[in-house]
Amino acid sequence: MKSKERRPAVRETERNALVLRLERNQKDVDRLRDKLSSYRYEPKTHGLFELRESLRNGLEDLTRTNTETIASLREKKRLADSYVEKAKRQLARFILLHGSMEEYVQGVMVTQRALEQTS
Repeated sequence: MKSKERRPAVRETERNALVLRLERNQKDVDRLRDKLSSYRYEPKTHGLFELRESLRNGLEDLTRTNTETIASLREKKRLADSYVEKAKRQLARFILLHGSMEEYVQGVMVTQRALEQTS
């Protein structure tokens, strides 16, 4: 008779650490959303407008999935193993969105300087 291999359960401390990290991550997402909505970073070109909309959609999606993942990790009844991987993917997505946000801000600033020099 074969015994079933069981994955070790996620330890409570690891789960709590992930919840804390995702909550901090969500605060950063909220700051990026505020920055994106600031009049200072209004897009001046069609390409920047499209990038801003893409970033806005990505931040909304990340907020939704962060909230779902945090709620799932907090539930004691469910196995959290699959949510640990999901949380790690969420953190990786945030890093990518943050890089895109920096690219957008740089594009806005360069365009703004160019417009000021031609005025």
